[in-house]
Amino acid sequence: MNVSVVLAVVSLFAFGVGSFVWQIVGAKQVYAPSYMIVEGIVFAFVGVLLHFVERKSFNLSYESIRYAVLAGLLAGIAVYALILAFSMGGAGSVIFPVSRLGMIISVALAIIVFNEPITSTKVLGLGLGISSIIVLSSFS
Repeated sequence: MNVSVVLAVVSLFAFGVGSFVWQIVGAKQVYAPSYMIVEGIVFAFVGVLLHFVERKSFNLSYESIRYAVLAGLLAGIAVYALILAFSMGGAGSVIFPVSRLGMIISVALAIIVFNEPITSTKVLGLGLGISSIIVLSSFS
């Protein structure tokens, strides 16, 4: 199996369990901003630890810093929105699939920005993703 795919599977499990933790936190009515600060500190610690393990210094271009700030802002909004949705009684069986369909935006941007080829498989996958949003939001 391709190493990139193996890493994607690792990410799948980590994001899956991490997202479930957000549901637990929301259900327990934890104050989301406080939780996000602790989660952010741990995230930063992992980054620092990786610098030491890989023996590399901090090196990021100004452009990359702008992307990191944008991604951090968007991730913060996303996590807050999810925890809030769960604290309001949102069902994980609906909230998770709908929020993860952000991949449709990622795929569309990859096609536009990086000129990735549009295949019938990608179109079918995106179509199924969009239809799942309609089904989940209509019958919940």
